[in-house]
Amino acid sequence: MTSAKANVIRPVDGLFGWIPTLAVAVNYMFVFGASNSYGVFSTYYLNVKFPGVPATTLSWIGTSITSLMLIFNIFTGSMADKMGYRVTAYTGTVICTAAYILASFSKEVWQLILTQGVLLGIGLSFLIAPSFSIPSQWFSKHRGLASGIAMAGSSIGGLWFTAATQTMIDNLGAEWALRILGLLTLVVTSLMNLLYYRRVPAKPRAGLLELGATKSLVFWLVSLEQTLMDVGFWVVTFYIGTAARHLGGTSRDGSNMLLVLNAGSVIGRVMAGVIADRFGNINTLL
Repeated sequence: MTSAKANVIRPVDGLFGWIPTLAVAVNYMFVFGASNSYGVFSTYYLNVKFPGVPATTLSWIGTSITSLMLIFNIFTGSMADKMGYRVTAYTGTVICTAAYILASFSKEVWQLILTQGVLLGIGLSFLIAPSFSIPSQWFSKHRGLASGIAMAGSSIGGLWFTAATQTMIDNLGAEWALRILGLLTLVVTSLMNLLYYRRVPAKPRAGLLELGATKSLVFWLVSLEQTLMDVGFWVVTFYIGTAARHLGGTSRDGSNMLLVLNAGSVIGRVMAGVIADRFGNINTLL
């Protein structure tokens, strides 16, 4: 891409903006689908593969995925501006694929923590970094709707990731489930990354971090709100399957509960975007 083309500013609220926005939605299926459906793996690890290992130890796998996926955005966000959206996203694709494949050969809990937890979480952060800003770049009037549709991809991913993962574990085993998810991530996100277009050129950064934002009270309030929301959400998705087992249900019952949770989330994310366009972002949160 020439420098002239790279500096082109395309119109906002155009039809072209739906191309990168829908690409984000598909990639979110794999980014958040991996974390939303981890409850299936958690139930399998707790009750079948590592029945004698405390849940607190196994929880490091899931918490590593979500925490590193979000924390590393502090760095991958800046890298996306400096390296470009596609380069950053493809870096994430490679890391995530490697994480799944390596996890499939893991025999110990600590190995799964490093591969399916730490490495996958870092890889997902590279995919998320450019994805977060794409819908808001391309839309103004319908920014909430575009963001809601993009985020709905995460819940749709949770739906089919959950069902597919449970089916693969039941019929092929957890090892092949991880390998297949790795290959699917490689193929699909590689195609979607090609559609990651910026609407406006990145602004020059003085450094890797913009520490000036930390002086704002609004910054800390929004960060606190997001942290509390994530804690409440991820705990449910990780342990809903185990809770079903403790209540006398089966692993399939637990995955079905996770399916219902993700199905409701699809509707909620889109509707929240529509409401935000009408009444404002902060009012919608309240």
